[in-house]
Amino acid sequence: MSTLYIFGIGGTGSRVIRSLTMLLAAGVELKNCDRVVPIIIDPDATNGDKQRTIELLKTYQRLRSHIKPAAPGSSTAGQFFGADIQTLASLARPGEQRDARVKDTFEYSFSGMEEPLRDYLRYHSLPVESQYLVDLLFDPKSLDENLKVGFKGSPNVGSVVLNQLVDSPEFQFFGNEFRAGDRIFFISSIFGGTGAAGFPLLLKNLRDRDANLPHIELLNTAPIGALSLLPYFSLKSEDSSAIDSNTFITKTKAALAYYQHNLTGLNAMYYLGDQAQKQNDNHEGGISQQNNAHFIEVVGALAVLDFLDKPASIANEEHFYEFGLERDESDLRFEHFDRRQTLPLVGEALTRFHFFATWLQHHLGETMSATYATNLGLKNAWDRDPFYQDLRRFLFDYNSPDRQFISYTAWLRELRDNARRFRPFNLRDGYDPQNHWDSMNDLLEPDFDKAVAGKELKKKGLFGKSDVIDPQKIRVMLDKRLSQAVASDTASSPATALVRTFSEVMDEVVSGQQLI
Repeated sequence: MSTLYIFGIGGTGSRVIRSLTMLLAAGVELKNCDRVVPIIIDPDATNGDKQRTIELLKTYQRLRSHIKPAAPGSSTAGQFFGADIQTLASLARPGEQRDARVKDTFEYSFSGMEEPLRDYLRYHSLPVESQYLVDLLFDPKSLDENLKVGFKGSPNVGSVVLNQLVDSPEFQFFGNEFRAGDRIFFISSIFGGTGAAGFPLLLKNLRDRDANLPHIELLNTAPIGALSLLPYFSLKSEDSSAIDSNTFITKTKAALAYYQHNLTGLNAMYYLGDQAQKQNDNHEGGISQQNNAHFIEVVGALAVLDFLDKPASIANEEHFYEFGLERDESDLRFEHFDRRQTLPLVGEALTRFHFFATWLQHHLGETMSATYATNLGLKNAWDRDPFYQDLRRFLFDYNSPDRQFISYTAWLRELRDNARRFRPFNLRDGYDPQNHWDSMNDLLEPDFDKAVAGKELKKKGLFGKSDVIDPQKIRVMLDKRLSQAVASDTASSPATALVRTFSEVMDEVVSGQQLI
């Protein structure tokens, strides 16, 4: 069983993993990989981007726990929630003793972050000569900054803290579980503090033959890819903030110069950035640092899929990649994707998933007495069963606590409302952040014929009022397919039956029209 370990470093790493999770939920195929293990590395314990992504991953994992695994040797490509996403701790084999410090979570657990850098370095216990060196490398303000919200765009601070990761229980466990055929992928920004510092340090340690890690010979030769994000947003100027986005380009140039001469052992390097930049609120960290989803993060998720599609022989090679659009415009739809590679990979999968969400939001209520809904017991289960509660949360932010909006519909709205808009589907206007739940409940366009942006279907009939994609026909398909699944016992649970039936029916609906 081959595993992809994804190290999402800093807030950017969390945001790209969020978009990747949406693509995997839609059934986008993972090639040369049986499971994905995201490991989020961010010392800011309450970072909003990180907490939102972790909650999304946990919800995905709970949903998938209700779905019967595919038969050995069979593919889950195209099935909603088909990809296996696991925590690092869950890889422990039966009977294997796991260090109790390795928590069953998607994030690396930092310690000692509630103190200034000066105390973290035990400055006053250092020899005088070492204190002089520290004073030379760090200004007094950096030494006195509390580390609890990360490194505030300072990679020189981050490099000191993150260099200790390789000796942690989590990394020892990671090395112990690593096997031949596994791959590693890093996601980080190049213009901040955590990502710019963490990625080169971790790569260096994994390629060090003398590193104190189990299975170091496998880690030395495994395929490793990385996504480095150049500036793609800016921040509002705040005198009280230590982060100034006017320095992003200067930091990027400095980091690229370092990468050019010191980054070795990498097999596939992906660079992304965007000049159409929206000014986000300037938050140094904490729960308020929660940026809207961006098209660049979707493309970043595609870089992960592209890396997995490479043959194992890439471990002996070195490649560099960029991404281009068919046309450089500020309002993007599916038609801007390359029709030979990108569009076939994500276009149909996202459209199937979008139709699934649209049906549940706008058409389930009117078909609760239909055969498919009766067989699934939806009338009683929809508001009570934990699987359906999680499904509604994943899709529509149903019962989302503490304004932690993780849903697919929230993700689409954020992509639509950014500086470079990504608008694959038509959404209704009138979003109200003060009334998020009701807004999400009415965000998706209920008419399937009007759903795909730029591919709206012309109504049929004498008066042009007949649906091309007819909800009544979809209901008949669901009735028939669900009855077959129940009769043949191919689905061992209502959750499995619902996911597989809707995956198959929506695939047939989308394939029957030239929507993509």
